[in-house]
Amino acid sequence: MAIKIVTDSTCDISRDTVERFEISVVPAYVMFGEQSYRQGIDINPTQFYARLQSSAQLPSTSQPTPGDFTEQLQPLVSEGHQVICITVARQLSGTYNSAVQAAAQFDDGAVTIIDSGTASVGHMLQVVAAAEDAAASDATAESVAEASRVRAGNGYGYAMVDTLEYLQKGGRIGKAQAFMGSLLKVKPILRVANGEVLPVDRPRNVRRGLQRLEELVREAGSASKLAVAYTTDARPAEEMRNRLSDLADPENTYTIQIGSAIGTHTGPGAVAVSTLP
Repeated sequence: MAIKIVTDSTCDISRDTVERFEISVVPAYVMFGEQSYRQGIDINPTQFYARLQSSAQLPSTSQPTPGDFTEQLQPLVSEGHQVICITVARQLSGTYNSAVQAAAQFDDGAVTIIDSGTASVGHMLQVVAAAEDAAASDATAESVAEASRVRAGNGYGYAMVDTLEYLQKGGRIGKAQAFMGSLLKVKPILRVANGEVLPVDRPRNVRRGLQRLEELVREAGSASKLAVAYTTDARPAEEMRNRLSDLADPENTYTIQIGSAIGTHTGPGAVAVSTLP
């Protein structure tokens, strides 16, 4: 019997990391018109962003169903494993509720659902940390779950987007709505924490935006892990990773590409960053 980690694809975790830690990923859906695609299975980021930028209509997204979670959970529970499932913030998606419904089918304690309180890079780092906890020789499901809850309570992600248009159309703009109407030639910086998308700053260009992201992350203090992410251009993310290279060891630093579920709402040209203390 082991402790297994399950998550959903909105954490944008790379295939290499999934294989390294034996993490199970339940895909979210993106729809272009009547066509539905499972993130990371039926459509990759290159294909998605090409369609996003050429499509006259914004795609929509949909959370995994309870059945999708059951499909991943059933074999693990049947083999006697205990499962910790960490999802995107419940305020941003119905994914958490789908996971809770699926977990209710199993005996008490077999599956524990954790709301990460954030998305993408912040969510991804929590998943990796939980997988490392689960691999420890003295780990218990209770200890892994409790550590995950603590990280979720402090979880966050900063994102610099090229425009708020995609968040607004997708209905995920939240309190960042305050930035609308004054965004001519600015690069909004948002914070995703406690399930909310919060406005932070409005730098005038990408260079100033990267400087501001660095300042914000450094304000959080020392880091055990660091992750940066991008939608369509990896160069700003690599620059951000280099700027923050002193905060975390290289083996605990990740660069990832934001997939279709989150990319639908951030749009092209976005950069995100998060750390764990």
